[in-house]
Amino acid sequence: MVADVVVYWIGRAVGVSMLMPFEWGAPSAVLPIGIVVSTALVAAIVATITLGLVARFTVNVRRNFQIVGVLVLLLSLAAPFSLPQTDVSTVATLIAMHIVAAAAIITTLSVLAPPSGRPASTLRPAYSS
Repeated sequence: MVADVVVYWIGRAVGVSMLMPFEWGAPSAVLPIGIVVSTALVAAIVATITLGLVARFTVNVRRNFQIVGVLVLLLSLAAPFSLPQTDVSTVATLIAMHIVAAAAIITTLSVLAPPSGRPASTLRPAYSS
């Protein structure tokens, strides 16, 4: 979140308007910083849940999570391009924010990911009753 806020403020400082419509047909307005923060927070939560699922069902957790993360990043880049009446500098700043958030989230969660091995779904408890 912090990195995205920094990219946002750098963009605003160099003159990026950050004007975009929030509803189809509505007039453009400046992107509020709260939306930047909440979107990054939701992305981090969804990525954490995804890491848990990848760890549960796959063997090479870090690699598989990174592949999923990059694919989701590529899909998410369609959103800035789909904004009508948005200038190129705003779209470029939004793309930079997507890349920065994805890099931070994927890197952090990859470091925290469990080591490779059997999927958690195949593990049995150490005790039996």
